[in-house]
Amino acid sequence: MKSIYGVNNRMNLLIYPLSVIETLDRNARILIIGPRNENDLLSLVGLGFKRENVIGLDLISYSSKIVLGDMHDIPFPNDHFDAVICGWTISYSTNPTRAAEEMVRVTRPAGLIAIGVEYSNMGPEDEMQLLGYELQEFDKIGRRLNSTADFRTLFANQLDRVYFEHDAPRRVSHSAEGLVDRVSNVGIIFSIAG
Repeated sequence: MKSIYGVNNRMNLLIYPLSVIETLDRNARILIIGPRNENDLLSLVGLGFKRENVIGLDLISYSSKIVLGDMHDIPFPNDHFDAVICGWTISYSTNPTRAAEEMVRVTRPAGLIAIGVEYSNMGPEDEMQLLGYELQEFDKIGRRLNSTADFRTLFANQLDRVYFEHDAPRRVSHSAEGLVDRVSNVGIIFSIAG
């Protein structure tokens, strides 16, 4: 069954709800962390945001329209963006607390952060068997980010108002035996204290 978010574009779980939040106008400056290609940028442009105000940041990119950089040291000034989208990249962070601090730093007061991850009930051994490597652990809760409650903990001192929350209601996870169709995803959109 095909969802409204598309077969392979889980970023729509964050992009669609973000696009209708009234505090974000069409002139908003938006940073997307980890897009690799222009698809996510163009999705926002298709929803009415100005192309010149939608920026991608990634360690690796196939596009000259995406700034090369690290989410742990975002190469933009304080309070620069109206919204930051971090979809399915923080699971690979070596320091999620530092990445969260950087997202908050570059987001203007009362700006929005949209963040998501794939739900997983796999342990490190399962990840190693399936992926050949272990995803990073979360330094505050001692395990991988896996729920909206985990994001509330990560951003506890900065989180103001939650606008959207999707907490993997089906709890479908990949396993050491293999990948599954339609793995569950977790996403939250909130404003930061301003």
